Amino acid sequence: MHKLLGVVGTIAALAALTGPSFSMGGGSNGGYSGGSNNLPAASSSSPTDDYTVAVRLIKHEQYNEAFPHLLMALASKPGDADILNYLGYTKRMTGDFPASLAYYKRALTADPNHKGAHEYLGELYLQMNDKASAMQEAATLATLCPSGCDERDTLDKKIAAYVPVAGTAPVASGASGGTN
Repeated sequence: MHKLLGVVGTIAALAALTGPSFSMGGGSNGGYSGGSNNLPAASSSSPTDDYTVAVRLIKHEQYNEAFPHLLMALASKPGDADILNYLGYTKRMTGDFPASLAYYKRALTADPNHKGAHEYLGELYLQMNDKASAMQEAATLATLCPSGCDERDTLDKKIAAYVPVAGTAPVASGASGGTN
């Protein structure tokens, strides 16, 4: 019963956050209108779907709230690279770099050509003061999209603007799994 109330509360909060754009009706993108934060639109047609709810929460920077919805979505679609990528993103945005790294690596195991996971993994490496690994992800993106793509352009700009934290050694990046 508590879980149901939590989901209902989350849906009510989303309705308040998104205003008229949040509808219970179907549409090719579940009412998600995109935004300037480079997050892809949810692929489901039902805005009550866990994945769609998670994407909406992420758009509103509610990463901790999005995480359980992503886990539920992953339970329905084990090994889905998009869901794993978002799990990595939510963990990165909340500062849990080891879990983030593990989810990005799982996403890339599921789909080695997932451009979003390569971009976000490169950004994580920069946050971990590991520019060399970020540059490897940029090189992979250059191979995946030789004519350019948003993911490649974004990571290249972040690498160019990167300034390491003085006196900080790179964080070890050898994590192998994620929780759940």
